[in-house]
Amino acid sequence: MTIVTPEEIAKFRTELADNPEALEALDVLEECEGNLEYAAETIAIESGELQNDLGDKDPNEPSWLEKSIQKLRPHICTQAFKEALNQGFAGAVGWLIAIAAYPAVPVTLVVIYISRKNLDEFCKDC
Repeated sequence: MTIVTPEEIAKFRTELADNPEALEALDVLEECEGNLEYAAETIAIESGELQNDLGDKDPNEPSWLEKSIQKLRPHICTQAFKEALNQGFAGAVGWLIAIAAYPAVPVTLVVIYISRKNLDEFCKDC
């Protein structure tokens, strides 16, 4: 479980002030008390991408967030993404949305997750 603090959410809010869809993701994250995986699954249920049957979920099955990260991995593990992330969180979100043609709401949560990990370690098997 990945918890994002209220201070981190406030920082992301400042950086993403010009992106209403990204702010929507932060609203859900805040409502989920900073639980990144729970926020991602809430968004997936609200968008119809995931059925609300989480009680029957196989504990060994990857979360919706993990599945989204794997879908985006070929884009995340590029020098261009690393450069975008080094220039700032908002730039990385915008770059990934444009390149991957993936909605801003889940991308925002994916970039938060990735920004907390060692990108080189995450991408070593790409």
